[in-house]
Amino acid sequence: MDNSNITKCKLFFSLDKELEFINKMNREGWKLVYIKCGCFYTFEKTEPDEYFTVLHATAKEKVLELSSFAAQCGYQPIPHTMDGFGDLLYLTGKKAEVSPEFVCEAPEKTDSAKRIYQRFRILSIIFVAISVLLVLESIFFIGRRMTFPGVSVVFVVFGVLFMIFTAVYVAMCIYALVLTARARRNMKQLQKESEIYE
Repeated sequence: MDNSNITKCKLFFSLDKELEFINKMNREGWKLVYIKCGCFYTFEKTEPDEYFTVLHATAKEKVLELSSFAAQCGYQPIPHTMDGFGDLLYLTGKKAEVSPEFVCEAPEKTDSAKRIYQRFRILSIIFVAISVLLVLESIFFIGRRMTFPGVSVVFVVFGVLFMIFTAVYVAMCIYALVLTARARRNMKQLQKESEIYE
């Protein structure tokens, strides 16, 4: 077997899309071994469709305990440079030896979904705050342009570029809000299912 490694640069705002990408690489015969800066994914050559990867969020104080439990279930944690900042675990294991449903208990699944939702909510608040500042600055910029009509071409070009950047950032903000709404919907669904089975 070829033991070569590859690194792919990808930026995901959606954990579902990220997991979809990782498992697509698994199916193609690449096992995820490391994530750097949240966007550089290093894969190791394996047999096609040999590995399966799951994500799980838990309280920081439970990360070591959960990693140990995952190892007993055939999963191995994937190291990533964001380890110290978050409570998200990337776990991979051989398909023949692990269950796709790593945490089957409803309270743990609900807690994981809640943590993921909270993460997106914080991201959305940051995006909205910066978007508001950028929009206000764009309005202020247009007001200055009208006050001083004889301003140079450089000033106009800078203004146009700034407004394009603002529009892109606002679009990203809207996307973050959509992802937050999806995460909240998923959390609420799991909470309802948990209440039904109690």
